[in-house]
Parts: sequence; structure tokens; C-alpha cells
Amino acid sequence: MKILQVNLNHCEATHDLLMQTVRELKVDLAIVSEPYKHLNTQPWETDRTVGAVIWSCSKLLFQNVINTEACFVATKVEDIYFYSCYAPPSLSFDEYVNFLDRLTQSAKQHFPVAIAGDFNAWAVDWGSKETNARGNALLEAMAILDVVLLNNGDKPTFVRGEANSIVDFTFVSCCLVKGNLSWKMIFGVIGCNFVPGRDWAKVCCNSVSSHTVT
Repeated sequence: MKILQVNLNHCEATHDLLMQTVRELKVDLAIVSEPYKHLNTQPWETDRTVGAVIWSCSKLLFQNVINTEACFVATKVEDIYFYSCYAPPSLSFDEYVNFLDRLTQSAKQHFPVAIAGDFNAWAVDWGSKETNARGNALLEAMAILDVVLLNNGDKPTFVRGEANSIVDFTFVSCCLVKGNLSWKMIFGVIGCNFVPGRDWAKVCCNSVSSHTVT
């Protein structure tokens, strides 16, 4: 299964690039933050705020949609529970902690899980220069779950001009890491190396606005 994780920043150009990338890489499932528009032709589930999306780009069927609350949506696909998350910078810290509480409470009930999205949090654990309150809260929340972070911190997931940061993450159950899983973050839409079995790709593409789609 080929999975692509991306933030569209509500941008038409990056939406079009996503459509092209899905076709060229034959992606099965897309984890989308800040979508540009809703797609009605294929299975497409969003959270209540329409900031987080899970899109079945191929013939994969959603076995069960288990959550559509604010900031995350979750569904079961081929016996894996996928979570797409988007925590906007506008959330207060209390609202952010509430989001993480709801996310972990849901994820604890399902196994195995893949949790991905734009968390807008900073921590030295994933390559940030410092750890902020959101980063600490996210680390504590994920420690409750039997998951590992796939990011290695060697590339930023957000770039605007000279500013960059790592705010988009992929967490998966430990059992998925032990299987045939390949994860890579690249700039552009080339260089994804998939292996047989469960494949995870995080593709970064530079849009016309210099915002990095992640």
C-alpha cells in the first residue's frame, strides 16, 4: 500500500500537484492537511473543521470511519487504523491539549495505528532547535501509545523564504515498523522508493508560493 502525506495549505496549485503526484506514483491513500477542495468522486473523509482529510485514491475501501471530530479524522483501511491530523496554530494551548487527549483516547482503542499530519509543534526530538509547550504535550501524548516517530529530523517539513521548521509528523505502531515499511521525505515528486508490502512515503513539493507542501 502506497501512502502519501501532504499539506496543501488551501492552495489550488498544490492541489493540482497532488492530483498529478497521485497518478504518477500510483498512490493508494493520501493523508491531507489543509485541503483546497472536497473531492466527491472517491472515498474522502474529513474532520469537523475540514482541516484533516483521509482520501482513498485507489480502490481501497474504508472499512470503518471511527472519528470525524475537530482536528482529526480516522478510518480503518486494510486492518490498519489511519489518523489524519491538523492542529492549526490558532488553537490555544488548552485546546491543543484537548485535541491530543481526544486523539490518544481514540487511538488507544485501536491497533495498529498510523497517525500523521501537521501538529504545529516543536521539539528537539524531531530536529527542532528547541522544544515548546506544544512539543512537550505531543511527546507526552505519543508516549502513552505504542508508536514510534518515523521522522528523522534531517529535513524541514515547512519552508517559507529563509524560515523553516519541522511540524509534520508520522507516528506508527511498533509492529508496522517491523514489517515491510519504507518512509521517505523528499523535495519534489521524485525519489520515492517503495518496497513490497506496506509502503509509507512523505512527499514534499515546492509550490509556486514557496510554501513547502509536506
